[in-house]
Amino acid sequence: MVVGIPVIEKEIDGKRIVSPYFGRAPMFLIYNDITGKTVLVSNPKMKSGCGGGAGRFIFDTFMRNGVDVVLVKGIGEGAFYNLERAGMRAYLVPSDVKFVDEAIKLFKDGKLKILDRPFESHNH
Repeated sequence: MVVGIPVIEKEIDGKRIVSPYFGRAPMFLIYNDITGKTVLVSNPKMKSGCGGGAGRFIFDTFMRNGVDVVLVKGIGEGAFYNLERAGMRAYLVPSDVKFVDEAIKLFKDGKLKILDRPFESHNH
């Protein structure tokens, strides 16, 4: 299973922080559950200089990297339905979870809720 997680640029004690935003996250961490390897990729939407509709670049990046699921604190309508169309699932990371490693552990333990519709966090 390959997991995509929106992250911010800042780290605390070498730990990556889950971004409260999906489309506006500066980077995505891509984690391969089988190999344990992680890769950081810049959000291609931020580089595109485009506004609406540029989110397709995110999904192109995910598809090139074999992403199966994303772990998010919030995701808007366009992004959610693009994920669905691409055959990817979104899982909700609780707002009190700060670090990527915590989110991944909760996912592996089956403790994250699968989203069946968009979910805007209170930070949007």
